[in-house]
Amino acid sequence: MSATVEIPAGARLEHEIVPGAPGVGANGSGARQLPFALAIFLSAFLLFQVQLLLGKELLPLFGGAPAVWTACVLVFQLLFLAGYGYSHGLAAWLPIRKQVIVHDALLGISAIYLAVLAHIRSTPIGGASLRPQPGANPAWAITESLIYAIGLPFFLLSATSPLMQHWFAQSGPKRSPYRLYALSNVGSLLGLLSYPFLVEPHLGLRVQGWAWAAGYGLFLICYFFSARSAARVAVPVAPKQVSIPDLSPRGTSPGWSLRLFWASLAACASVLLLATTNLVCQDIAVSPFLWVLQLSLYLLSFIVCFESDRWYRREIFHPLFAVTAGLVIVISLPKAEYSFLMQLAAYSAALFAGCMVCHGEAARTRPKAEFLTVFYFCIAAGGAFGGIVVGLIAPLMFRNYWEYPLGVLGCIAVLLSVSARERSSWWHTGRASLALLILSGTVLLAPTVLAPVWGEAARLPRWLGVSTAAVLAGAAVLAYVMERHLSRRAPSPLLVRGVSRIALALLTFGLLIPQKAALYHVIASSRDFYGVLSVVSVSDENYLALRHGNIIHGFQYQDKQRSRLATGYYGPTSGANIVIRNWPQHPMRVGLVGMGAGTLAALGQSGDVFRFYEIDPDVYKLSSGGHPYFTFLKDSPARIEVVLGDARLSLEEEAGRGEIEKFDVLVLDAFSSDAIPMHLLTREAFSVYEGHLRGPASVIAAHISNQTLDLGPVLAGISREFGFHALRIYPLLPTGPFSQSDWILLSRDPASLSTKEIAQYAEPFPGETRPISWTDDYCNLLDVIRWHN
Repeated sequence: MSATVEIPAGARLEHEIVPGAPGVGANGSGARQLPFALAIFLSAFLLFQVQLLLGKELLPLFGGAPAVWTACVLVFQLLFLAGYGYSHGLAAWLPIRKQVIVHDALLGISAIYLAVLAHIRSTPIGGASLRPQPGANPAWAITESLIYAIGLPFFLLSATSPLMQHWFAQSGPKRSPYRLYALSNVGSLLGLLSYPFLVEPHLGLRVQGWAWAAGYGLFLICYFFSARSAARVAVPVAPKQVSIPDLSPRGTSPGWSLRLFWASLAACASVLLLATTNLVCQDIAVSPFLWVLQLSLYLLSFIVCFESDRWYRREIFHPLFAVTAGLVIVISLPKAEYSFLMQLAAYSAALFAGCMVCHGEAARTRPKAEFLTVFYFCIAAGGAFGGIVVGLIAPLMFRNYWEYPLGVLGCIAVLLSVSARERSSWWHTGRASLALLILSGTVLLAPTVLAPVWGEAARLPRWLGVSTAAVLAGAAVLAYVMERHLSRRAPSPLLVRGVSRIALALLTFGLLIPQKAALYHVIASSRDFYGVLSVVSVSDENYLALRHGNIIHGFQYQDKQRSRLATGYYGPTSGANIVIRNWPQHPMRVGLVGMGAGTLAALGQSGDVFRFYEIDPDVYKLSSGGHPYFTFLKDSPARIEVVLGDARLSLEEEAGRGEIEKFDVLVLDAFSSDAIPMHLLTREAFSVYEGHLRGPASVIAAHISNQTLDLGPVLAGISREFGFHALRIYPLLPTGPFSQSDWILLSRDPASLSTKEIAQYAEPFPGETRPISWTDDYCNLLDVIRWHN
């Protein structure tokens, strides 16, 4: 069927105008198109640069929690939605000349706004001054800070790409704007990748702010020339009529069902992006490097899908997503032990494949250029809804990170729905070879998935499952060869659908097992901005354990004889235990950054002061009140003081009020989780700590046990820069209720580290450890990752 229509988006015709191509165009040369391309590219580049800049600046104000980035992304998504809605409103209600006038005025106001901020704060963006109050919702403080810092310029930059694509499409015939959308995403991707590798290592945050403002000025120049060009062509030339297949949606405007479909695709991809980033940051560390990796894959899928129709192929990306989902299940099952690199690769591959499915289907159904602002608004609305689900709804509804498996299942639902809707898809035309191949993968995955809940599956020989899967795969190849020679062989849709449903059931089961396993023996749990806390009852050993994510942060025996025993990382041979237990003078003052179960309070003596700094109020609740789960604080003869809020900020505020704590021992115990608050390990942080020590004989005891990160080089750098004498205590495990722990002891007075017991367990530090330096402006996560666990 053919129809006389405008050239559809993405059609590859011989004379299609490519942005920036020289010597082409109905109304002038290709040079006239260059400002459009530059302005769109720069706007996208600046949008994603500023996200990382402000995200990094806000991170230490909120304890380095993974949810900081999720909250930032949600704010940015809402600003994107506002910008896309604004551009759609202008395109729908005003002629181009008036659109240009309105946008010019707002951009002028934004430039004045940045100039005023630069005068007030000596930097045009950044310089966040809002600090969270204990007990307040950090998400609202982050929102307020971001809106104040960059709200208006970000809103206008986000509106630039759809608005200027609309102008571009209206300014001449045969102008396909969708490749400008791909160009926009290229700018976004380069903005992301350049930040951790070029900007962050070489420029401080204040200089970054000024560099970004300079880029904004360059954008305004490019915008000026493209806007003048659009305004001169206020009445678009009638598009050339050609007879081609009608691939674009019929009707005067896309229907609500199609709009809802676009929004659903974008929401699934957004949920998958944010849930993956949350999961990776919870298990590793909160760093712009990890933000960039996941977001880059997300943007790359946009680029690939919208640059050309030839890149997204269902026969490639549908099975790829199924395979990567199975890989994610294998590495996340209980008792699975895989390296950081393997985990990161699996999660990243699943994210990219899932986003390719969602964005590829959106690109296949994109409308004519005249309706592109509607399309972009639906995409932005879906993205914002996905951010709301992960950032606001999930923490209220779920006690664990259920949004990740639900996000994967949502993408699987997209895959199945689009396949079932089109009669030409594998769902309707699949043959026996496809069914055998799906069954082969299902048989290979089944024993691993079922083993945690069905003992018989665990006892099956591994070779049996592998050989059965190999036989089925061989049969699939043989069937495929026969089908190629018998082209009229009838499809087997019922067989394909039946096997697919079995595979889907197995994938669903495998995705939900880790979430259900996290609830075993849990007697209390909570989830807030800082993560998931669980109190686990281990009845066989008669103790309660405090779990944060997948990390145990202390446990306490329930019988009176052992209830005051310092257990876990704080046993008698741990660095902090040895120092506190052998301190020569009492009463003593001990500062503790991070509370956990409050185990070290068991070492307190009458007259001592143990002052805990804890950012998560839910942690404190578990050890306080009339009937606490952990009674270390309640049972300690020492005086217990608890300061809620980020430790570094609290110590800085105390110093600002002239309240020097004069700690004999300062215990830094915030790094045993895989998601560490890196701002507590910088040069500036240790300057704050040193200011609160009683004198040269005081000791800083840093607990650096960590599954994924080797923090020894960072402490070696601190030791060198501050002139500390340092020892490392990393003894072999004794028998009993203790855990292997790694401690670095730092003091200006070597006599404080020369007791007999310290000498028994300590080793010289840094020794052969290569020192590295972290500052507030630069922390390189790549230097400390344990790539092989």
